[in-house]
Amino acid sequence: MPILTTHAAQILNKEFGGTNYTSEVTWFVGLRAGGTELTGSGYARVSVTNSVGNWATISANIKVNSIAITFPQASADWLSADEVALYVASSGGTPKYTGVLDTVVIVRSGQTRSFAAGDLKIKAT
Repeated sequence: MPILTTHAAQILNKEFGGTNYTSEVTWFVGLRAGGTELTGSGYARVSVTNSVGNWATISANIKVNSIAITFPQASADWLSADEVALYVASSGGTPKYTGVLDTVVIVRSGQTRSFAAGDLKIKAT
């Protein structure tokens, strides 16, 4: 059963900042390969404070990151990531939201990976 667009917008505003948002959670952005989070070789989730300035509304049911989200430098090659996930903890636990990446992310030793502002879209349908 789909959520009406007006309710989807209310949920996004509550979860990712917006007018009258109530959620004070810090999100932790993670990368996954085949449904399993990457580990080792310098990989770590990246924290994004939930505030109006860090998430922008581009339509009633889509939010995007307003700041760059940059992962630590890889100390060895990471697995190829095909998903992104949002967690409420810096480690462990189950992701609250997941999505398939448009392009597989490959991070080699010595590289970092970033989502530029506007690259990470969160959509409620």
